[in-house]
Amino acid sequence: MSEGNKVTIIALAMILCILLQTNISIADTFPVGGANGWGFSMNGWPNGKTFKTGDIIEFKYPIGMHNVVKVNKAGYDSCNGVGGQVFSSGDDKVTLEQGTFYFICTIGSHCSNGVKAVVTAN
Repeated sequence: MSEGNKVTIIALAMILCILLQTNISIADTFPVGGANGWGFSMNGWPNGKTFKTGDIIEFKYPIGMHNVVKVNKAGYDSCNGVGGQVFSSGDDKVTLEQGTFYFICTIGSHCSNGVKAVVTAN
């Protein structure tokens, strides 16, 4: 066996070992509220969904009708968006990190009327 073939075989073996150790995952995109989008008709969304770190949640809504504010649990429970991260493009995409995340709409009484969601990514 020539020296070049040995180097090629060793390189391929190393690449294979790296690939076997790498956790390859493809992120999923979840439209918040399903087909209804972010709004009053979310009907228990995200019940039954499993989220992973790296997944994307997408908030779709008519601009000016809603917004999305990423808050802590206290902000979620009280529908208080002060200090939260505000999104208002009508097509907001949030890439999930590991943990639990709280989102509310701060327009009028929308949050207290159910325009809010909790998402946990593992």
